[in-house]
Amino acid sequence: MRGVEKVVSQPNAIDAFIGRRIRLRRKVLGMGEETLAAALGVTAAQVRRYEQGMRRVCAVHLLMTAEVLQVHFSWFFEEMPAPAGGGLPKTVAEPRRSKSTVFPSEMPRRRRAVLPTLWGGRTLGLSAG
Repeated sequence: MRGVEKVVSQPNAIDAFIGRRIRLRRKVLGMGEETLAAALGVTAAQVRRYEQGMRRVCAVHLLMTAEVLQVHFSWFFEEMPAPAGGGLPKTVAEPRRSKSTVFPSEMPRRRRAVLPTLWGGRTLGLSAG
């Protein structure tokens, strides 16, 4: 059996930016990692990973962090530099499909006429005949 290689990925630029903002605000308030960790219910090591951008801060923890650090959650995104590629794509091109893929059978189907009497046509005010 082969050994499993551990893939180490680089921090996401947005995660790293938010982590730096968390560290900045925490230090401005004179708060330690342990204090923030206790308020969030995570370990100090986890807070360190958030601040380094190694772990993504989930939405719940981001809202809790904003409350503990006494800022609006949008503060973490202020002054964020624009992505190098010009941002996220506005639309995604849909692959072209042939008509046969969308409508597998072009053969006309025979539909059976349903008499209004089968649906209680008389109660609906329709004549049966």
